[in-house]
Amino acid sequence: MRHGHGLLRSGKLTSSSPSMFIGQWVMDKKSGYGVFDDITRGEKYMGMWQDDVCQGNGVVVTQFGLYYEGNFHLNKMMGNGVLLSEDDTIYEGEFSDDWTLSGKGTLTMPNGDYIEGYFSGEWGSGIKITGTYFKPSLYESDKDRPKVFRKLGNLAVPADEKWKAVFDECWHQLGCENPGQGEVWKAWDNIAVALTTSRRQHRDSPEILSRSQTQTLESLEFIPQHVGAFSVEKYDDIKKYLIKACDTPLHPLGRLVETLVAVYRMTYVGVGANRRLLQEAVKEITSYLKRIFQLVRFLFPELPEEGSTIPLSAPLPTERKSFCTGKSDSRSESPEPGYVVTGSGLLLPVLLPRLYPPLFMLYALDNDREEDVYWECVLRLNKQADIALLGFLGVQRKFWPVTLSVLGESKKVLPTTKDACFASAVECLQQISTTFTPSDKLKVIQQTFEEISQSVLASLQEDFLWSMDDLFPVFLYVVLRARIRNLGSEVHLIEDLMDPYLQHGEQGIMFTTLKACYYQIQREKLN
Repeated sequence: MRHGHGLLRSGKLTSSSPSMFIGQWVMDKKSGYGVFDDITRGEKYMGMWQDDVCQGNGVVVTQFGLYYEGNFHLNKMMGNGVLLSEDDTIYEGEFSDDWTLSGKGTLTMPNGDYIEGYFSGEWGSGIKITGTYFKPSLYESDKDRPKVFRKLGNLAVPADEKWKAVFDECWHQLGCENPGQGEVWKAWDNIAVALTTSRRQHRDSPEILSRSQTQTLESLEFIPQHVGAFSVEKYDDIKKYLIKACDTPLHPLGRLVETLVAVYRMTYVGVGANRRLLQEAVKEITSYLKRIFQLVRFLFPELPEEGSTIPLSAPLPTERKSFCTGKSDSRSESPEPGYVVTGSGLLLPVLLPRLYPPLFMLYALDNDREEDVYWECVLRLNKQADIALLGFLGVQRKFWPVTLSVLGESKKVLPTTKDACFASAVECLQQISTTFTPSDKLKVIQQTFEEISQSVLASLQEDFLWSMDDLFPVFLYVVLRARIRNLGSEVHLIEDLMDPYLQHGEQGIMFTTLKACYYQIQREKLN
């Protein structure tokens, strides 16, 4: 009898009804939250189940780009819902069956015109309408259209309600009946027993564990001891423990992460790679972080709560000048993640690399149109030589490199020189595409600014302080020359997942500058 979280494959790809379900079972019946991939029909359902049928709130996406979120009753779309087509036509109202409009609703066209009234008929097969047609002014249309898209997600299953059975199973492995309710020493005993048992089983099995795997398992059996006030060093110890634990499926936390990666990929690949699902995918990651952080704080009670600042045990060894203000400061305006305790700072480095491919694909799909405009402009402007482009962008002449060092030789910048000015900064910014977490991407942006500054210092041979009016055109040049294909997706990912405390610091200002460059490049097309 199937009971608990699991995956069921029905039929084969060659059969008449291949499908996959991943979710919770109660007494051999689908129950709670689950994802059903109907490969034959090219549809994916993400929502609530009861007694083996879709019941409650859910979302359906199809291979043809249709998106529905709303109520389900006995496997049918029934009650209130929102339906979006690929061309941004939206229906909000009542349904009586799958893709069948029936009752009061509003149909909004891609240009902002809308019809309010009573609808009946199946989507795509002709709909009978009794209602009123509205044609708002251009100003009203632009103002109102985004509101509909902001409503998306209201009728979907809340992120914290998804995969509860997976998290409950992890808590049970730690000896807790309910989340956070149990003895910490008992949880550590259960972890040690699980790891020791697994190690003994592997010893007797034909699959011999490598020496490093055995050492990792042994190290995870010991409880990290922390005596005295909590410090950055102790925070780093916890971080190292979590990295090892999450890399080990035999550890309850490792098993949890492995399962979450499986359900996330099952949800958002294939038909699930639908741009309408981006915000759901982001909310799901945020929810994972919050719930895993609760587990971590249970295992390490001395770990301060979210947003707390860990006092530095010693001041930073060197005094540094703030890049933006020029003031000397013993610590950065935006401290490294580690001084401020956040679930994302602690857990994103572990979780995000595993979830990155499906997540970034959703960002790329969602930003497809604006990135095409941006990329067309990047290709057009990059046809110019360095001096011509610096002049076009309004970079002050004193910042134009006069000579360049190529393989140790000093060469003069000629009117025909191309892709040579600020080359180290360009190369640095290109690394943004090879990193996963917002904090790592922000460090790349910060390093790029510092490379620009070093290049200008070498050229001017005197100390100076940037003003944003001087800096912006130079940075815009570097962004154009870096030719980052999905820069819009990078910008939106950082914006959605970065730690809030970084937004007002130095890295936050630098990120805002990058974002401004991205939008400025799109506007260059109009000039």
